[in-house]
Amino acid sequence: MINPQNILFIDEDNLQTNTRAQLLHEMRDHNVDVVDSLEEVKELYTEDRYDIVIIDFVKDFGVESLKYIDSVNPAQKMITISADEAYSEQKGCQYCVSSHRRRRLIPPFSFPELVSLIENFDLTTCVHKEEFQSIPS
Repeated sequence: MINPQNILFIDEDNLQTNTRAQLLHEMRDHNVDVVDSLEEVKELYTEDRYDIVIIDFVKDFGVESLKYIDSVNPAQKMITISADEAYSEQKGCQYCVSSHRRRRLIPPFSFPELVSLIENFDLTTCVHKEEFQSIPS
């Protein structure tokens, strides 16, 4: 039996995001809150409320949301979605792996990949940890 997770999904409010959230709830019994602004993140996010935060960096509020959540709880489990190296930890992926609890999905990815990462978060390492090196200042 799967242990239901409380998930904060930070992304654009669109059909794809809402479908993923609905499938996570209906197929896997996870509780999912979808937000599409920094204001909503600040309103809903508190330490220990969410097991996992998923952030898609399609809008500026994704980066700002990550910074906000890091300021509240740097140990928060996070799945970041982005193909752009600009959204990597500035000190490089090795720093991120050793200092944060983050995993990355690079689009396009399948729904089963997302589910597997959510449900096996603690048993996985970031598969992209060797791809992004320290970004020069």
